[in-house]
Amino acid sequence: MGDVIGERTGTTRAWLEVNLDAVVRNATRLTTAVRPARMIPMVKADAYGLGAPEIARALVPFDPYAFGVATVEEGVALRGAGIESRIIVFSPCGATDGPTLVEHDLDASILGMEGLERLTAIAAGQGARLGLHLEIDTGIGRAGLPASECAEWAPRVAELVAAGGRLETLYSHFHSSGTDDAATRHQLEQFEFASRRLEAEGIKAPLRHIANSDAIVRGRRYHLDLVRPGLYLYGGLRGRSSSRVVTDADPVARVCARVLEVRALSPGSTVSYGARYVTRRSERIATVAMGYASGLPWGVSNQGEMLVRGRRAPIRGAVCMDVSVIDVSRVSGVEAGDVITVLGEDEGEEITLNELARLDGTIEYEILTGLGRALPRVYRGDAERLEPEMAMSEANGRDR
Repeated sequence: MGDVIGERTGTTRAWLEVNLDAVVRNATRLTTAVRPARMIPMVKADAYGLGAPEIARALVPFDPYAFGVATVEEGVALRGAGIESRIIVFSPCGATDGPTLVEHDLDASILGMEGLERLTAIAAGQGARLGLHLEIDTGIGRAGLPASECAEWAPRVAELVAAGGRLETLYSHFHSSGTDDAATRHQLEQFEFASRRLEAEGIKAPLRHIANSDAIVRGRRYHLDLVRPGLYLYGGLRGRSSSRVVTDADPVARVCARVLEVRALSPGSTVSYGARYVTRRSERIATVAMGYASGLPWGVSNQGEMLVRGRRAPIRGAVCMDVSVIDVSRVSGVEAGDVITVLGEDEGEEITLNELARLDGTIEYEILTGLGRALPRVYRGDAERLEPEMAMSEANGRDR
Protein backbone atom coordinates (compact mmCIF):
# COMPACT_ATOMS: atom_id res chain seq x y z
CA MET A 1 0.00 0.00 0.00
CA GLY A 2 2.99 2.27 0.47
CA ASP A 3 3.46 2.25 -3.30
CA VAL A 4 -0.07 3.56 -3.76
CA ILE A 5 0.30 6.39 -1.30
CA GLY A 6 3.95 7.17 -1.80
CA GLU A 7 6.42 8.95 0.44
CA ARG A 8 5.29 12.41 -0.65
CA THR A 9 1.96 12.14 1.11
CA GLY A 10 2.94 9.83 3.98
CA THR A 11 2.44 6.17 4.73
CA THR A 12 0.26 5.96 7.86
CA ARG A 13 -3.14 4.66 6.78
CA ALA A 14 -5.25 6.00 9.64
CA TRP A 15 -4.67 7.57 13.04
CA LEU A 16 -6.32 9.13 16.07
CA GLU A 17 -5.39 12.69 16.99
CA VAL A 18 -5.92 13.56 20.67
CA ASN A 19 -6.08 17.27 21.42
CA LEU A 20 -4.81 17.57 24.99
CA ASP A 21 -5.42 21.33 24.98
CA ALA A 22 -9.11 20.59 24.40
CA VAL A 23 -9.09 18.20 27.36
CA VAL A 24 -7.63 21.02 29.49
CA ARG A 25 -10.27 23.49 28.26
CA ASN A 26 -13.05 21.04 29.05
CA ALA A 27 -11.59 20.41 32.51
CA THR A 28 -11.29 24.15 33.13
CA ARG A 29 -14.91 24.72 32.17
CA LEU A 30 -16.06 21.82 34.32
CA THR A 31 -14.10 22.67 37.46
CA THR A 32 -15.39 26.23 37.30
CA ALA A 33 -18.98 24.99 37.05
CA VAL A 34 -18.80 22.49 39.91
CA ARG A 35 -16.58 24.38 42.37
CA PRO A 36 -16.19 23.75 45.33
CA ALA A 37 -16.71 20.10 44.35
CA ARG A 38 -13.58 18.41 43.02
CA MET A 39 -13.09 16.01 40.13
CA ILE A 40 -12.50 12.30 39.93
CA PRO A 41 -11.64 12.09 36.21
CA MET A 42 -12.55 8.65 34.91
CA VAL A 43 -9.59 7.30 32.95
CA LYS A 44 -10.75 3.68 32.82
CA ALA A 45 -10.52 1.77 29.53
CA ASP A 46 -7.31 3.69 28.78
CA ALA A 47 -9.17 7.00 29.19
CA TYR A 48 -11.92 5.80 26.87
CA GLY A 49 -9.29 4.86 24.30
CA LEU A 50 -7.46 8.20 24.29
CA GLY A 51 -4.49 7.15 26.44
CA ALA A 52 -4.77 7.13 30.24
CA PRO A 53 -1.20 8.25 31.05
CA GLU A 54 -1.34 11.20 28.67
CA ILE A 55 -4.82 12.28 29.79
CA ALA A 56 -3.92 11.93 33.46
CA ARG A 57 -0.75 14.01 33.06
CA ALA A 58 -2.80 16.74 31.39
CA LEU A 59 -5.26 16.75 34.31
CA VAL A 60 -2.84 16.52 37.25
CA PRO A 61 -2.49 20.35 37.41
CA PHE A 62 -6.22 20.53 38.26
CA ASP A 63 -5.48 18.73 41.54
CA PRO A 64 -8.20 16.10 41.13
CA TYR A 65 -9.30 14.26 44.25
CA ALA A 66 -8.41 11.00 42.47
CA PHE A 67 -8.33 9.28 39.11
CA GLY A 68 -10.89 6.55 38.51
CA VAL A 69 -9.98 3.24 36.87
CA ALA A 70 -11.86 0.00 36.36
CA THR A 71 -9.24 -2.57 37.31
CA VAL A 72 -6.21 -3.05 39.51
CA GLU A 73 -4.12 -3.53 36.36
CA GLU A 74 -5.16 -0.10 35.07
CA GLY A 75 -4.16 1.45 38.40
CA VAL A 76 -0.77 -0.26 38.37
CA ALA A 77 -0.19 0.96 34.81
CA LEU A 78 -0.89 4.55 35.85
CA ARG A 79 1.55 4.23 38.74
CA GLY A 80 4.11 2.87 36.29
CA ALA A 81 3.54 5.95 34.12
CA GLY A 82 4.47 8.19 37.05
CA ILE A 83 1.00 9.24 38.23
CA GLU A 84 1.26 9.86 41.97
CA SER A 85 -2.30 11.10 42.60
CA ARG A 86 -4.85 9.01 44.45
CA ILE A 87 -6.24 6.25 42.22
CA ILE A 88 -9.56 4.51 42.90
CA VAL A 89 -10.34 1.07 41.45
CA PHE A 90 -14.09 1.15 40.81
CA SER A 91 -14.73 -2.44 39.73
CA PRO A 92 -14.77 -5.38 42.14
CA CYS A 93 -11.30 -6.50 43.20
CA GLY A 94 -10.46 -10.18 42.99
CA ALA A 95 -9.51 -12.42 45.88
CA THR A 96 -5.80 -12.02 45.09
CA ASP A 97 -5.76 -8.26 44.47
CA GLY A 98 -5.33 -7.07 48.05
CA PRO A 99 -1.52 -7.17 48.21
CA THR A 100 -1.29 -5.36 44.86
CA LEU A 101 -3.61 -2.61 46.09
CA VAL A 102 -1.44 -2.11 49.15
CA GLU A 103 1.85 -2.30 47.23
CA HIS A 104 0.82 0.31 44.66
CA ASP A 105 -1.17 2.51 47.04
CA LEU A 106 -4.47 2.03 45.21
CA ASP A 107 -7.84 2.71 46.82
CA ALA A 108 -10.57 0.09 46.51
CA SER A 109 -14.28 0.36 45.92
CA ILE A 110 -16.52 -1.78 48.10
CA LEU A 111 -19.42 -3.15 46.09
CA GLY A 112 -20.59 -5.80 48.55
CA MET A 113 -20.07 -7.21 52.01
CA GLU A 114 -17.89 -10.10 50.83
CA GLY A 115 -15.43 -7.73 49.21
CA LEU A 116 -15.31 -5.54 52.28
CA GLU A 117 -14.57 -8.52 54.53
CA ARG A 118 -11.83 -9.77 52.22
CA LEU A 119 -10.05 -6.45 51.74
CA THR A 120 -10.13 -5.33 55.34
CA ALA A 121 -8.74 -8.72 56.42
CA ILE A 122 -5.85 -8.40 53.95
CA ALA A 123 -5.13 -4.85 55.07
CA ALA A 124 -5.17 -5.85 58.74
CA GLY A 125 -2.88 -8.78 58.05
CA GLN A 126 -0.33 -6.55 56.33
CA GLY A 127 -0.53 -3.78 58.86
CA ALA A 128 -1.85 -1.39 56.19
CA ARG A 129 -5.06 0.59 56.06
CA LEU A 130 -6.66 0.61 52.63
CA GLY A 131 -8.57 3.63 51.42
CA LEU A 132 -12.12 2.37 50.90
CA HIS A 133 -14.99 3.82 48.89
CA LEU A 134 -18.38 2.35 49.68
CA GLU A 135 -20.93 2.05 46.89
CA ILE A 136 -24.61 2.39 47.76
CA ASP A 137 -27.00 0.74 45.31
CA THR A 138 -29.78 3.25 44.63
CA GLY A 139 -31.20 1.46 41.62
CA ILE A 140 -28.49 0.42 39.16
CA GLY A 141 -28.73 -3.11 40.51
CA ARG A 142 -25.31 -4.36 39.43
CA ALA A 143 -23.31 -3.60 42.58
CA GLY A 144 -23.36 -1.81 45.90
CA LEU A 145 -25.03 -2.30 49.28
CA PRO A 146 -28.79 -1.68 48.95
CA ALA A 147 -29.84 1.73 50.19
CA SER A 148 -33.15 0.33 51.43
CA GLU A 149 -31.36 -2.16 53.71
CA CYS A 150 -28.69 0.13 55.15
CA ALA A 151 -29.94 -0.30 58.74
CA GLU A 152 -29.19 -4.02 58.45
CA TRP A 153 -25.64 -3.86 57.08
CA ALA A 154 -24.38 -0.58 58.59
CA PRO A 155 -23.20 -2.05 61.93
CA ARG A 156 -21.11 -4.71 60.19
CA VAL A 157 -19.59 -2.13 57.85
CA ALA A 158 -18.57 0.00 60.81
CA GLU A 159 -16.94 -3.00 62.48
CA LEU A 160 -14.96 -4.03 59.40
CA VAL A 161 -13.81 -0.54 58.48
CA ALA A 162 -12.50 -0.03 62.01
CA ALA A 163 -10.48 -3.25 61.68
CA GLY A 164 -8.66 -2.57 58.43
CA GLY A 165 -9.59 0.36 56.27
CA ARG A 166 -10.27 4.06 55.89
CA LEU A 167 -13.74 4.89 54.66
CA GLU A 168 -12.94 7.78 52.33
CA THR A 169 -16.15 8.26 50.37
CA LEU A 170 -19.69 7.07 49.87
CA TYR A 171 -20.94 6.97 46.31
CA SER A 172 -23.60 5.67 43.96
CA HIS A 173 -24.25 5.33 40.23
CA PHE A 174 -27.13 6.78 38.25
CA HIS A 175 -28.70 4.46 35.71
CA SER A 176 -30.45 7.02 33.47
CA SER A 177 -29.06 10.46 34.28
CA GLY A 178 -29.02 11.44 30.62
CA THR A 179 -32.60 10.44 29.89
CA ASP A 180 -34.86 10.17 32.96
CA ASP A 181 -35.34 13.20 35.21
CA ALA A 182 -37.65 11.55 37.72
CA ALA A 183 -35.54 8.42 38.16
CA THR A 184 -32.40 10.51 38.61
CA ARG A 185 -33.98 12.66 41.30
CA HIS A 186 -35.26 9.54 43.06
CA GLN A 187 -31.82 7.94 43.07
CA LEU A 188 -30.28 11.07 44.57
CA GLU A 189 -32.95 11.06 47.30
CA GLN A 190 -32.24 7.39 48.02
CA PHE A 191 -28.51 8.13 48.29
CA GLU A 192 -29.11 11.03 50.67
CA PHE A 193 -31.41 8.86 52.79
CA ALA A 194 -28.78 6.12 53.05
CA SER A 195 -26.09 8.66 53.90
CA ARG A 196 -28.15 10.00 56.79
CA ARG A 197 -28.94 6.51 58.06
CA LEU A 198 -25.26 5.53 57.98
CA GLU A 199 -24.34 8.64 59.92
CA ALA A 200 -26.93 7.69 62.52
CA GLU A 201 -25.18 4.33 62.82
CA GLY A 202 -21.86 6.05 63.45
CA ILE A 203 -20.50 5.86 59.88
CA LYS A 204 -19.65 9.21 58.37
CA ALA A 205 -17.57 9.30 55.22
CA PRO A 206 -15.64 12.51 54.62
CA LEU A 207 -16.94 12.89 51.04
CA ARG A 208 -19.85 11.81 48.83
CA HIS A 209 -20.25 11.56 45.06
CA ILE A 210 -22.84 10.38 42.56
CA ALA A 211 -22.61 12.59 39.43
CA ASN A 212 -21.26 11.30 36.13
CA SER A 213 -20.99 13.60 33.10
CA ASP A 214 -24.74 13.54 32.34
CA ALA A 215 -25.60 14.34 35.95
CA ILE A 216 -23.00 17.11 36.23
CA VAL A 217 -24.80 19.19 33.62
CA ARG A 218 -28.06 18.85 35.57
CA GLY A 219 -26.96 21.33 38.21
CA ARG A 220 -25.33 21.83 41.58
CA ARG A 221 -27.75 19.64 43.49
CA TYR A 222 -26.04 16.63 41.95
CA HIS A 223 -22.44 17.74 42.45
CA LEU A 224 -22.17 17.02 46.20
CA ASP A 225 -18.49 16.88 47.24
CA LEU A 226 -17.02 15.21 44.16
CA VAL A 227 -17.98 14.62 40.53
CA ARG A 228 -16.88 11.82 38.19
CA PRO A 229 -16.56 13.24 34.66
CA GLY A 230 -15.54 11.00 31.81
CA LEU A 231 -17.23 11.48 28.45
CA TYR A 232 -17.60 15.23 28.92
CA LEU A 233 -13.85 15.67 29.37
CA TYR A 234 -13.30 13.80 26.11
CA GLY A 235 -15.67 15.87 23.98
CA GLY A 236 -18.96 13.99 24.41
CA LEU A 237 -22.45 15.24 25.35
CA ARG A 238 -22.11 18.08 22.89
CA GLY A 239 -25.38 19.94 22.42
CA ARG A 240 -27.24 17.67 24.83
CA SER A 241 -27.32 19.85 27.96
CA SER A 242 -30.59 21.60 28.74
CA SER A 243 -29.48 23.22 32.00
CA ARG A 244 -26.33 24.71 30.49
CA VAL A 245 -24.54 24.37 33.83
CA VAL A 246 -21.62 23.21 31.74
CA THR A 247 -21.49 24.51 28.18
CA ASP A 248 -20.61 22.35 25.19
CA ALA A 249 -17.35 20.48 25.45
CA ASP A 250 -14.59 21.04 22.92
CA PRO A 251 -13.99 18.06 20.63
CA VAL A 252 -10.93 16.08 21.71
CA ALA A 253 -10.67 13.18 19.27
CA ARG A 254 -10.11 13.49 15.55
CA VAL A 255 -9.81 10.37 13.41
CA CYS A 256 -8.10 10.71 10.07
CA ALA A 257 -7.59 8.22 7.26
CA ARG A 258 -5.96 8.35 3.87
CA VAL A 259 -7.46 7.83 0.46
CA LEU A 260 -5.98 4.65 -0.99
CA GLU A 261 -7.47 4.84 -4.47
CA VAL A 262 -9.93 6.88 -6.54
CA ARG A 263 -11.87 5.41 -9.41
CA ALA A 264 -14.81 6.25 -11.67
CA LEU A 265 -17.87 4.02 -11.65
CA SER A 266 -20.55 3.86 -14.31
CA PRO A 267 -24.27 4.05 -13.57
CA GLY A 268 -25.55 0.69 -12.31
CA SER A 269 -22.26 -0.32 -10.62
CA THR A 270 -22.47 -2.19 -7.31
CA VAL A 271 -20.37 -1.13 -4.33
CA SER A 272 -18.93 -3.18 -1.44
CA TYR A 273 -20.16 -6.37 0.25
CA GLY A 274 -23.76 -7.29 -0.29
CA ALA A 275 -24.06 -4.82 -3.17
CA ARG A 276 -26.08 -2.61 -0.84
CA TYR A 277 -25.38 0.42 -2.99
CA VAL A 278 -25.87 0.74 -6.75
CA THR A 279 -24.74 3.91 -8.51
CA ARG A 280 -27.53 5.86 -10.12
CA ARG A 281 -25.15 7.99 -12.17
CA SER A 282 -21.46 8.19 -12.90
CA GLU A 283 -19.64 8.57 -9.58
CA ARG A 284 -16.09 9.16 -8.44
CA ILE A 285 -15.48 6.72 -5.61
CA ALA A 286 -12.63 6.92 -3.09
CA THR A 287 -11.48 3.92 -1.08
CA VAL A 288 -10.51 5.11 2.42
CA ALA A 289 -8.21 3.24 4.84
CA MET A 290 -10.76 3.03 7.65
CA GLY A 291 -13.04 0.12 8.46
CA TYR A 292 -14.70 -1.53 11.40
CA ALA A 293 -11.44 -3.15 12.56
CA SER A 294 -10.21 0.40 13.24
CA GLY A 295 -13.38 1.47 15.01
CA LEU A 296 -15.68 2.80 12.28
CA PRO A 297 -18.99 1.16 13.17
CA TRP A 298 -20.50 -1.12 10.56
CA GLY A 299 -23.86 0.46 11.31
CA VAL A 300 -22.94 3.64 9.43
CA SER A 301 -22.81 1.66 6.20
CA ASN A 302 -24.61 3.43 3.36
CA GLN A 303 -25.74 6.29 5.63
CA GLY A 304 -22.75 7.91 7.33
CA GLU A 305 -20.45 10.56 5.91
CA MET A 306 -16.80 11.59 6.03
CA LEU A 307 -15.22 15.00 5.50
CA VAL A 308 -13.13 15.83 2.48
CA ARG A 309 -11.65 19.34 2.65
CA GLY A 310 -14.50 20.41 4.89
CA ARG A 311 -17.22 18.95 2.69
CA ARG A 312 -19.37 15.95 3.55
CA ALA A 313 -18.92 12.89 1.36
CA PRO A 314 -21.44 10.03 1.78
CA ILE A 315 -20.33 6.50 2.61
CA ARG A 316 -21.36 4.16 -0.19
CA GLY A 317 -22.15 0.55 0.56
CA ALA A 318 -21.07 -1.54 3.52
CA VAL A 319 -18.19 -0.58 5.77
CA CYS A 320 -15.53 -3.28 5.39
CA MET A 321 -13.03 -4.59 7.91
CA ASP A 322 -10.11 -2.46 6.70
CA VAL A 323 -11.56 0.06 4.25
CA SER A 324 -14.67 2.04 3.38
CA VAL A 325 -15.88 3.72 0.23
CA ILE A 326 -17.07 7.33 -0.11
CA ASP A 327 -18.51 9.32 -2.99
CA VAL A 328 -16.21 12.26 -3.83
CA SER A 329 -17.99 13.28 -7.02
CA ARG A 330 -18.63 16.78 -5.65
CA VAL A 331 -15.07 17.40 -4.47
CA SER A 332 -12.59 18.05 -7.23
CA GLY A 333 -9.03 16.82 -7.28
CA VAL A 334 -9.25 14.06 -4.66
CA GLU A 335 -6.40 11.59 -5.11
CA ALA A 336 -4.58 8.77 -3.35
CA GLY A 337 -2.83 9.97 -0.20
CA ASP A 338 -5.33 12.73 0.65
CA VAL A 339 -6.41 12.92 4.30
CA ILE A 340 -10.06 12.28 5.11
CA THR A 341 -11.70 13.18 8.43
CA VAL A 342 -13.73 10.28 9.82
CA LEU A 343 -14.47 11.88 13.20
CA GLY A 344 -13.92 15.47 14.25
CA GLU A 345 -13.62 18.88 12.65
CA ASP A 346 -12.36 19.90 9.22
CA GLU A 347 -12.62 23.44 7.86
CA GLY A 348 -15.68 24.37 9.91
CA GLU A 349 -17.61 21.14 9.38
CA GLU A 350 -17.72 18.31 11.93
CA ILE A 351 -18.56 14.64 12.29
CA THR A 352 -19.45 14.26 15.99
CA LEU A 353 -19.41 11.29 18.33
CA ASN A 354 -23.14 11.73 18.74
CA GLU A 355 -23.70 11.57 14.99
CA LEU A 356 -21.82 8.29 14.63
CA ALA A 357 -23.53 6.83 17.68
CA ARG A 358 -26.98 7.83 16.47
CA LEU A 359 -26.42 6.29 13.03
CA ASP A 360 -25.10 3.08 14.59
CA GLY A 361 -27.87 2.88 17.17
CA THR A 362 -25.42 2.93 20.05
CA ILE A 363 -23.90 5.37 22.58
CA GLU A 364 -20.99 7.79 22.33
CA TYR A 365 -18.98 5.76 24.85
CA GLU A 366 -18.89 2.74 22.56
CA ILE A 367 -17.79 4.77 19.55
CA LEU A 368 -14.93 6.41 21.47
CA THR A 369 -13.64 3.31 23.23
CA GLY A 370 -13.80 1.37 19.98
CA LEU A 371 -11.34 3.73 18.31
CA GLY A 372 -8.36 4.01 20.59
CA ARG A 373 -6.82 0.56 20.65
CA ALA A 374 -6.96 0.03 16.90
CA LEU A 375 -5.26 3.24 15.80
CA PRO A 376 -1.88 4.87 16.40
CA ARG A 377 -2.30 8.02 18.47
CA VAL A 378 -0.91 11.47 17.81
CA TYR A 379 -0.99 13.93 20.72
CA ARG A 380 -1.24 17.58 19.84
CA GLY A 381 -2.50 20.94 20.98
CA ASP A 382 -4.09 23.75 19.02
CA ALA A 383 -1.10 24.14 16.75
CA GLU A 384 -1.33 23.57 13.04
CA ARG A 385 -2.53 20.06 12.20
CA LEU A 386 0.30 17.55 12.21
CA GLU A 387 0.80 14.74 9.78
CA PRO A 388 1.42 11.55 11.77
CA GLU A 389 4.96 11.07 10.45
CA MET A 390 5.85 14.47 11.94
CA ALA A 391 4.37 13.67 15.35
CA MET A 392 4.48 9.90 15.70
CA SER A 393 7.23 10.16 18.27
CA GLU A 394 4.55 11.60 20.56
CA ALA A 395 2.44 8.48 20.08
CA ASN A 396 4.86 6.44 22.22
CA GLY A 397 5.30 3.73 19.63
CA ARG A 398 1.61 2.82 19.50
CA ASP A 399 1.51 2.28 15.71
CA ARG A 400 -0.14 -1.14 15.90
